[in-house]
Amino acid sequence: MNENIASEQYQGAPSVPEETTKSPQKLRAGKTSERPVFDAVVKTTKYLVLSLFLIYVVFPSVMKIYPRIQEKLIFLNFVCWPPFMDVTKPDELGLTGVRNFYLDVDEEITIGAWHLLPKSLIRNETLDFESKLSSGHPIFLYLHGSTGTRGGWHRVQLMKLLTSLDFHVVTIDYRGYADSTGHPSEDGVVDDSHFMYRWIKERSGASQVVLWGHSLGAAITTKLAKRLCEEGVDPHGVILESPFNNIRDAALSHPFAAPFQHIPFYKKLILDSVAQNNVFFTSDENIAAVKSPVIIMHAEDDLVIPYDLGLKLYKSAQQNRPKGSGPLQFVPLKASFGYGHKHIFQAPELPEIIKNFLGTCKRK
Repeated sequence: MNENIASEQYQGAPSVPEETTKSPQKLRAGKTSERPVFDAVVKTTKYLVLSLFLIYVVFPSVMKIYPRIQEKLIFLNFVCWPPFMDVTKPDELGLTGVRNFYLDVDEEITIGAWHLLPKSLIRNETLDFESKLSSGHPIFLYLHGSTGTRGGWHRVQLMKLLTSLDFHVVTIDYRGYADSTGHPSEDGVVDDSHFMYRWIKERSGASQVVLWGHSLGAAITTKLAKRLCEEGVDPHGVILESPFNNIRDAALSHPFAAPFQHIPFYKKLILDSVAQNNVFFTSDENIAAVKSPVIIMHAEDDLVIPYDLGLKLYKSAQQNRPKGSGPLQFVPLKASFGYGHKHIFQAPELPEIIKNFLGTCKRK
């Protein structure tokens, strides 16, 4: 009897909800599993805030206090890839018929240079490179852009193309680049290029001498061509590959500038820094004095210097060059080709473009 009562009392006891039966250990485990997610969110937020602080506060402040930083960012002569390239041994880059040499621009500046021979002049015996400049083969003075050296891969590929077409190529590293001494400045790199041009002309005889500039080198080329035309020694021709119209627009359009475009004072900051450094590279103004034949080539998919800036330079040349100037051409390259900023040398039609352009360049 007592056992039945006890059994009934046990069976009639209210059931305990399942949640309340969980052990304290399980509850603690559930809270712990949520903790890593919370920590990850906090960590990500910290990085985001720090990044925004660096981009929108620290960097503009440093630019304002130390405007010469922008000069470094324009020339980027401290950026070299691959980092241990030996420009004194161009044959190790697959070049043949090439001489590495040095010239003293003045008492303080020495620049490194290469001279590549046309394929038809390459012989096994020891070559007198300087005397070959008067061979009658066209000579290209190639002026490279920012970063790297005269041994940059895309630069070497263009040189190989030009020598295969039976042209001379002379190229330099401006002051502060590679094995050249000194520090770059707008007037300084133009002085180096001017010195190299005069050196070539003293040895070229009746050979055509054509300037070829890429990117920042196109701005250097344009300013050099202006100086030469004002001296009455117009170059036979000027080729501008992937150029910009002026350094201000180039800086504002550069991919690195994208995060700063929404800062209200950013444009003024750029202008102030440019003015303090005397780095303008106003190609749209300089080209107005260039009477030589000019050809501008620009790829539509150029992400470094937008296609529109090359087109602006062309339109400025159309409107402002003197009457009686040589022919002016603009060669657009479709984005579908994928040449971008550095690979126009891959265009199958480039050899024909060059040969046709040389046909418009008069011997002087």
